[in-house]
Formats: sequence, structure tokens, C-alpha cells
Amino acid sequence: MERHLSLIKTDYQEMEKRVFPRFPFGFMIFREESPSESNAKMVFEVKDISLSGMQLSFRDGTHNYTQGVNIAGNLQWRGSTVWVIGKVQWIREGCIGLSFDSSISFEEKMRTFLSFDNIVSHIKPLHKSELSLDLPNNLKYWLKADGVLEIFVWEHTSSGISRFQILMMEHFIEWEEGVGLRTGRIMTQRDLDTPLSLEDEFVFHIDDGVVQEKIEMALGVVRKIQTDHLPLEARDFLVYKLGG
Repeated sequence: MERHLSLIKTDYQEMEKRVFPRFPFGFMIFREESPSESNAKMVFEVKDISLSGMQLSFRDGTHNYTQGVNIAGNLQWRGSTVWVIGKVQWIREGCIGLSFDSSISFEEKMRTFLSFDNIVSHIKPLHKSELSLDLPNNLKYWLKADGVLEIFVWEHTSSGISRFQILMMEHFIEWEEGVGLRTGRIMTQRDLDTPLSLEDEFVFHIDDGVVQEKIEMALGVVRKIQTDHLPLEARDFLVYKLGG
């Protein structure tokens, strides 16, 4: 089930943890096209992405990448492709963090690649999935666009929406009954897989106040979600609570 874990406080910022179910497949990939002499050409799943960088995951094989080296290749999302040059910022077991080239022309291409319309066109309603997913009992709706967007909508045991979370690129937006809206930033994400469940643990930096820019980004996507993915009543509820 979705869990609110302990509050983490430091001298500089306030962070919180959440655990969410994880879908086992992704359709956004990064295909390396200029391998170094020490690495075979590799294909990665894009675990998360923003305008400034992405986290790549590989399930099979090994690599010899080191921090600071550049990797070039094609970022592919079904029918969309962008040529990417990235620098390895960190390496963890099974994952690599890349920062993107910061040129204006590349940023324009990424803004098109990650536009509201393109994100919405890739949304999958996982609560309707034919796969045998072990979902929490009170998770009513779960929508995902690979590596870019996830929306979790939870209901009371009786009826009615109790809370929702929107993870959009590196941004976090949450509404909870009795608490209201909060925004934040995704700091870390790690697998908590067991033989019986697939879950991800997120650590968020919670903003001191609601950041309107993040709310507007969420509204831009939610307003465009098709009603066969998210019923009109639920979509209107999210838009209302986001202040739209």
C-alpha cells in the first residue's frame, strides 16, 4: 500500500518519504549510438527525466562508465526521438544519472519532447491494466507516462477521493483532505522490490509554500487527460483542488 513514512528534518530543508507501486515496464528508452572502446553499445530504460537530465536503468549486462564521461545517443519515446548528449553525474547499482547539454537549441527540442500534448498522448491508465498488478485496495486511479508523469488518486474506504499525488518530471504535487495542497521536488528514488510486490521509495524536499509554477504544470496536463483514462468527475475534482 501507499505509505507515508517518517518526516526527515535537517538544518536546511524538510523532506518526506512516500512509497508507491511501480509498473514493471517502460517504453521510453535511451539508445547509445557512440559507444566508447570499453563499452558495448547499450540500451537503457529511462526511469525519470526532466529538462536538465535523466536517470537511466539497465537490467542486464555490465558497463564501465565513470563519473564525468559523456554519453551520446537517441532518446526514444514510441514515435518521438531526440538526439542527446549527456554527462554522467553519478553511478549507482543498476542506474546512471545524466545531465543534459545546456544549449538553447537542445532545451527547445526537449520542451517539445516533454510538451503537455506529448505527455498526455503517452498516458496509460494502469488501474485498467490487464496485467496482474498487486495494487493497494484504496488506490482508485493510477496513470503513468513513462519516466515523465505519474498520477495516484486514492479514495476513502467508503467513497470519495481522499488524496492524490502528481509526480511530473522532478516535481511533486500532493493534495490531502484536511491538509490541502503541497508541492516539492523529488530528491531520490529507489526500488523496494520483493518477490510479491514492485514498489519505489521516493524522498521529496517539501517546499516552504505551494509553488504556483508546479501547480500550473500539473493543471496543464490534468485538463488534457481523456475521460476514458480518468473519469470526468475525478478529473474535475483534481482540477478544482489544484485551483483550476
